[in-house]
Amino acid sequence: MRITIQPRNGGTEHETDQELQRAFNVLHQTSIRTRGGGRFADISVAIILERETDTSTALAALQQAGIRAFAS
Repeated sequence: MRITIQPRNGGTEHETDQELQRAFNVLHQTSIRTRGGGRFADISVAIILERETDTSTALAALQQAGIRAFAS
């Protein structure tokens, strides 16, 4: 399952990278495994979860951390 990260206020490239790293850290701290993630050709920023069943837990953890994200 892909989770798209929406950086705050569009953000600069550096801010977007920081938000992505922060999202990875949040997921790691909640023991949610990922397959990877990053910037994609369509200019989106996303993380790929290892298990689709972790989607709701991942979104809740990201929201609690103040990271805007949605399943895509």
